[in-house]
Amino acid sequence: APPRSLRYPSWAGPLLARAPASGTPATMSNLVGLLVPAGLLSLAIFMHILACAMYNNWWPLMSLLLYALMLLPLAALARQSESLFDSAPTGFHWAIFLLASLVTLVIGVPIVMWHVDVIESGSVFFNLSGFVLLLATGASAALFGEKQSDGWG
Repeated sequence: APPRSLRYPSWAGPLLARAPASGTPATMSNLVGLLVPAGLLSLAIFMHILACAMYNNWWPLMSLLLYALMLLPLAALARQSESLFDSAPTGFHWAIFLLASLVTLVIGVPIVMWHVDVIESGSVFFNLSGFVLLLATGASAALFGEKQSDGWG
């Protein structure tokens, strides 16, 4: 066994484990699966802050409040069944409705603020591009999570 100073910390566990046969890191896809969504989320938040800082108007940060509210129906949906067509409790359908309403608000509020001349058009572009990056974050997290659960990685 290697000296204690050369061993991995206990919290690093499966991220740094090595494959027994090849000797190469077995979980490189796990590491990429963590870094890609984290990087995309950081870029999304950066785009929202950039939308505010470039035009010295902090109203576009209201989208971050809507993102925080979106976590509530997502948490409710995560506890329900896999299919939309299974017999699900009424709360499941209310969670879908609330999530769709919040997504519509995330897209619509910056456009309305631009229409009434509260924010600049460049700020709307940065705000909506931050939302697209947030969608890419969710898609990449789902993709990498699916790969890990199917045993591909």
